This record gives sequence, structure tokens and C-alpha cells, in this order.
Amino acid sequence: MQNEIVVESPNQFGYTIYSKNNCPYCVKAKALIKDAQIIECDGYLTADKSTFLKYMDAYSRTEYRTFPMIFYDGEFIGGFTSAQKHFDKLQSFNEEF
Repeated sequence: MQNEIVVESPNQFGYTIYSKNNCPYCVKAKALIKDAQIIECDGYLTADKSTFLKYMDAYSRTEYRTFPMIFYDGEFIGGFTSAQKHFDKLQSFNEEF
């Protein structure tokens, strides 16, 4: 019997980026959101891809199959393009105050 993996949960405060090697959008997301918690997923995908994807489906409440997978304050916001819009909006809001 195979040991089930335990996937690290996203932070409840700030950004969390689920990333993998050789992913250009993961590189862009990490460059954009420098203070994000980074969770490298290659080990999860190699050890038990099915369990990893089930966890991500449940936590994100969607069936998302591309990287990066980005969360803010524990809530799934999407991939790089969605995160960039979210980050820019948050930055402009913070600059107003």
C-alpha cells in the first residue's frame, strides 16, 4: 500500500503560490509576488498526482489543472493572469490609502 501524501496548505494570510519546475508562468508569478509562500509541487506530482489533484480540487473548489495555482488569504484566485490582476488591484488600493 502506498503512503498517502500530505499536501501543504496555503497560508491564511498573504499569497501562496503552488509552483513546479520548468513553468514560465510560475517564474513570472514568483517575480511579481516576491513575498509569497512558495510550495514546490514536483514532489507531490511524482509521489501521488491523483491525491495532490484531489486535494487542490477540494481546497480551490474548482478543477484547476495548470500551474501556478495561486491563493490569497487561503482563497483560490487562479493562475498567473488572475493573480496579476488581483495583485495590481490590491497594490493600487493600498497606494490610495
